[in-house]
Amino acid sequence: MKDYRINDDWILSRISGQSNSFSQWINDLLKGVEKTLEKLPPEVLDQPKVKKELSSLKDLDKNLFAAQKEIATAQIEMQKLGFLGKKFANFGMKMIDKFQKPIEKEMKKSLKGIEELDLDLDFITGKRKDLSSALYDVSKEKGIKSEGLLYLIRALPDLEAFLYSTSVKKYYRDHTEHALRVAVLGDFLLEQDLGQGPLGGVISDLTNLDKGLLKEKFWWIIGLLHDIGYPLGKMTTAVNYSLLNQLLKCYPTLDLEFIPFEINLTWKGEQEEYLKIIEEGLSKEARELIRKGAGFQNQKITAQNPQIFLNQPNGHPEFKYQNQIKLDHGVISALSLLKGLGTPQDIKNNDEYIGYILAAKAIALHNFKAQLKEYIFEEQPIAFFLMLIDELQEWGRPIPIQVLDTYFTTELKKVTLLDELLLQLDEFSWLMQFKNQQAKDLMDFNFNFFSNEKKKSFGRLKSGDTFPKTTINLQDIKIIKQKKERKEEIIAQDTIFI
Repeated sequence: MKDYRINDDWILSRISGQSNSFSQWINDLLKGVEKTLEKLPPEVLDQPKVKKELSSLKDLDKNLFAAQKEIATAQIEMQKLGFLGKKFANFGMKMIDKFQKPIEKEMKKSLKGIEELDLDLDFITGKRKDLSSALYDVSKEKGIKSEGLLYLIRALPDLEAFLYSTSVKKYYRDHTEHALRVAVLGDFLLEQDLGQGPLGGVISDLTNLDKGLLKEKFWWIIGLLHDIGYPLGKMTTAVNYSLLNQLLKCYPTLDLEFIPFEINLTWKGEQEEYLKIIEEGLSKEARELIRKGAGFQNQKITAQNPQIFLNQPNGHPEFKYQNQIKLDHGVISALSLLKGLGTPQDIKNNDEYIGYILAAKAIALHNFKAQLKEYIFEEQPIAFFLMLIDELQEWGRPIPIQVLDTYFTTELKKVTLLDELLLQLDEFSWLMQFKNQQAKDLMDFNFNFFSNEKKKSFGRLKSGDTFPKTTINLQDIKIIKQKKERKEEIIAQDTIFI
């Protein structure tokens, strides 16, 4: 039976393994430097000297790559030896670090003075180990070339930091690291034979997309970009709920007046033409949801009336914001993808863009909670696949909780409910075990509520005859510590079938 522990260590391992080895990273680096050198005027730097220093790097990584391979194999065996084995395994990781240091030193020395290069040596040398910092690098490696999209990907951490800090009424969960996790997990599953050959081949046959392009290009674009519109979709709520209420709380003796903040897409340019590309071939119900999610039906909405708050002895009442425009982050993400490709005419007239169009459709559809025919695997296999992976990706997603500390001030804590996802590939069953009691206490975790919400989300999907039957098991675990023993007790559980 093939069992997998899907967690962030597993994700990082696959990213590292799919970067065409450390050697390929250096080769790509050298090619990038050589192209840059060709564009620079000769007087900028001593080009022959830099080329000579760079070429020496080609041999430097061989020892590291061989050592990494041997140590990784040894680690697997040593982990089986229990406590002592883990100690040796940790020693192996320290050895890898020692091999890396001279390579990092040589690379940075050779590249000193070439500020024009858009390279990140920490990621290339394996120094950076968090997912959010890897998102930009992986996006470029996987074929996202639009400057606008890359700029947005780089800006996402700042937008998320703002949304975390203003998350008062509703929990905000990360979407930067989440996107990378979705992309990597989906890439893994596309390789697996779930009963009718590799899943990537099954989806390729249903969509007429080249199997290689689907796995190596279009799926990564879908996974990495599917939530890129989330900050825009949530910004009005964050501003109006949080910032305005904070001001009301701080100035109870003043008479205040403000107009609620609203933001919508403009329809004065070609935006509707991009929308039509997404809508083509979809059901009437799906098209209506997409139009609503893009704010297209709200073009004539006027600005909200001023809100007046006069001096109150006990402070101003809470401002209960009702947003008139409800932008859907899936639709915003799909429009962002298409607009990064060129004009609507460019997209329609280029047969090679069919993969991007299918990607945009899947992204636009993935967030609607309705029952649509597009959520049947045979109808829209990519949208079905994205929604499945998106809902499964629960581990490692921090939720901000405001906690009152001993000085009666509010502290923002990030808690994670789930550390990993367990997959039994042969049965295609998944297990989510909620063990973090501190996180559950801080956010008043309600297992039954979570389970019911997941049933609604997964309940949209219809596997049909082509996609394997899928089982998702949920367990609420209580940790009982008795002297030196640590026991796990299942206090609630549920099962979801697709």
